[in-house]
Amino acid sequence: MKICFVVNEIGFFLSHRFGIAKEISSQHKVAVVTDTSQAKPGDFLKLEDAGIEIIPLKQRPSSASLGQYLRYIRELTKKINLYSPEYIFFTTIELSMFGAFIHNFIGVKKTFFLITGFGPFFLPKDFKTRLFRTINKIAYLFLIFNKNFKFIFQNQDDMHIFIRKNISKKSNSLLISGSGINTKEFPFFERDEKKELSFLFAARLIKSKGLSEFLQAGKILIAKYPETKFFVAGKYDLENPETISEKTYANLIESKIEFLGEVSYEEMNNLYKKASIFVLPSYREGLPKAALEAASTGMPLILTDVPGCRECVEHDVNGYLVREKDTKDLVSKMEKIILNRKTIKPMGMSSRNIIEKRFSLNLISQEFLKLIN
Repeated sequence: MKICFVVNEIGFFLSHRFGIAKEISSQHKVAVVTDTSQAKPGDFLKLEDAGIEIIPLKQRPSSASLGQYLRYIRELTKKINLYSPEYIFFTTIELSMFGAFIHNFIGVKKTFFLITGFGPFFLPKDFKTRLFRTINKIAYLFLIFNKNFKFIFQNQDDMHIFIRKNISKKSNSLLISGSGINTKEFPFFERDEKKELSFLFAARLIKSKGLSEFLQAGKILIAKYPETKFFVAGKYDLENPETISEKTYANLIESKIEFLGEVSYEEMNNLYKKASIFVLPSYREGLPKAALEAASTGMPLILTDVPGCRECVEHDVNGYLVREKDTKDLVSKMEKIILNRKTIKPMGMSSRNIIEKRFSLNLISQEFLKLIN
């Protein structure tokens, strides 16, 4: 059978969907339709070695121009029909919107919409966001003409919202816990509790990731525990409407927190080994993949008690859940570990066990294979 993944850009596919696609390619033909303009040396070879065909696609629209959207949808439909897959996966809420429009014009056995987070649905209600939401609502109306589709969610909260808003039904909604973590690529690494303690924030530098709260917490804790280290890794993307303010970015650069910039997927493993505790005070997630990778290497997690994050943490077992936008609570939980370092090792082991039992690539890829076999 021929399987097709539609992805925004090749880097995201390699970091988030490559493992699953590679497993599927051992039994079926697999292609990825994606923007390759930002491809790095070795990306094409990696896909070629895995037997995955690359179908280049122009970059998705960056403006609210209806004409751009229509041209993008037309090209996307053409690329998919030329490959002629039996099953197709649209991998974000934005691409699912485009997929809903063209669902009736591609001859596939079944279409899967992977809802990996709500993105613009929870941005401030500016014109562009309202337009995006309106287009989404119109797009999903197209699904009533063809029932050969399913929504795949990464957490229960997102699934319940889609059902409550009558976008999806229980009968066509599935829950699969993320993209799967390759536990061999992210092996367990036992932390030495006597060594220098460090906290790691690794995410895109956008407001909803809670970077402001992490910086405030870091400032407070560095004043009390100057020997403790704080790291921030992530891309500062000025083109993203949700990017942190220039003031927040300036505070990061001027602080005593070490800013590492954008770190490649291949380099993340070394970064996880360098740090003691992973922190992500995000306001909402699908499932935070970096947090799961960190957990696989044996790091305790401090995440917010919000959709997508709470699925990764068993409170007081492999880390702590903190209240959203609550710097005081975040400081309290981070300080709790600073003052009781002996919890790092057992919490880290619990993190690894949770990954192996619920989030491993082997488990998740088997769930995807069941959809098409």
